[in-house]
Amino acid sequence: MTYDELYEHITHHVAYPNTTITKNDKLRACLILGDFMEFILDCQDEGVDVNEIDVTYFVDEKLVELGK
Repeated sequence: MTYDELYEHITHHVAYPNTTITKNDKLRACLILGDFMEFILDCQDEGVDVNEIDVTYFVDEKLVELGK
């Protein structure tokens, strides 16, 4: 997946359930990407192999909390 594709995916998720993407949706997507990059850099600083990062369980847990 390219950076542009990732940005588009996140932007659509931020806008959901709306299909029209607003400037604020795009801003939120950029903020999320920035936060995720900071998370990756923090992991690297702590000696975590970024290839070993798997947030599947964490995301699943959050979705369960939301009733999804």
